[in-house]
Amino acid sequence: MDILVICIDKDDDIGVKAGVKSPVIGRAACLDAASRLGTADPEDSDTNTIFGGIKVYDQLRSEGHNVELILIAGHRELGIKSDRAIATQLDDILLKYPTERAILVSDGAEDESVLPILQSRLKIEGVQRIIVKQAQNLESTYYIIKELVNDPKVAKFIFVPIGLILLIFAITVWSGHQELSFATIALFVGGFFMYRGMGLDNLIGTFVYNLRRAFTDSKLTFVTYIISLVLTIMAFIQGASAVANYKDFLTNMIGNPGVLDFGALFIDHSVWWFVLALMAIAIGWIIDAYMDESEALYRYLSTPFFLLAAGLLIWGSSEYYLNMNNPGQLIPFVGMSIPDQLVPFVNLGITIIVAVIVSYIGVRFANEIRKVMQSRTIEVIDF
Repeated sequence: MDILVICIDKDDDIGVKAGVKSPVIGRAACLDAASRLGTADPEDSDTNTIFGGIKVYDQLRSEGHNVELILIAGHRELGIKSDRAIATQLDDILLKYPTERAILVSDGAEDESVLPILQSRLKIEGVQRIIVKQAQNLESTYYIIKELVNDPKVAKFIFVPIGLILLIFAITVWSGHQELSFATIALFVGGFFMYRGMGLDNLIGTFVYNLRRAFTDSKLTFVTYIISLVLTIMAFIQGASAVANYKDFLTNMIGNPGVLDFGALFIDHSVWWFVLALMAIAIGWIIDAYMDESEALYRYLSTPFFLLAAGLLIWGSSEYYLNMNNPGQLIPFVGMSIPDQLVPFVNLGITIIVAVIVSYIGVRFANEIRKVMQSRTIEVIDF
């Protein structure tokens, strides 16, 4: 096999609309898939992408290349789930058709976002973007708006936030607290942009996907994921409760507390709950890997130690910030004469040293377990 012509349908329109299971391999099968998709939705641009792939395939064949045409679809829920589906199918295809070169055929930037996945496995010699030519009246503003409204991906990103903003405004007015409208809306918009900008939607999507997979595969991680979710909620409750109940304490301690002071207090009271939540997931990974006799077990063994070290560093930093202006609040070192102004630095330094030691112990522990298991395997083979 000289080269693969790869058509990408990242949101799996061929599966959802035409009922065609991906991957589709071969010219005839791709032509049939394009016909079914075109019949189901004549306006879908993925139909033209497939026909564009067929054209590239025929051109390469006429030049004497040994070429194959494949169509790979992702998942309706874009993001990590779609990328993982494409990567898995591509790996299976390369086992059957080993090659190092490929040409990507797509209908736009969304499909071309999988280029890093392809380039990690193949040398991409070209990208053919299929642009659909339309009549002038279809390019009018009305048509564009109509298509945007009907696109569920655009509607979820634009209309849902606008709808919630209007609901927030209506609720504050009806409740007689219209003076809170602007602040509440600003809080929601800021939180939404942080949610999208920091990729929390992908993180939550990955968590839900792993939870479903653990449930269907009867893995212990299903229970540990639920435990982690409960502990995460408790972390937010503990942090918020600390900020609400310790306002007077911060006022007496700092004078005029600001946002950073309340943030440090929130972290100080919630960080260990977050650490426990992540440890619950890590323990589930370790147990499942051990039961499945997976090589990933050795990578997971050090994770709890790293989480503990990270918790120490974050907690120590928050303690340092809260107490750097009031070292008398710190526990003095027994048998040591340290000036009050140096106590916060010493405490932070000790926390860092302990965190490094814990991390080192975790790495050594994982390596020792690996050596023991490998030696047992060798003994069994020798026997």
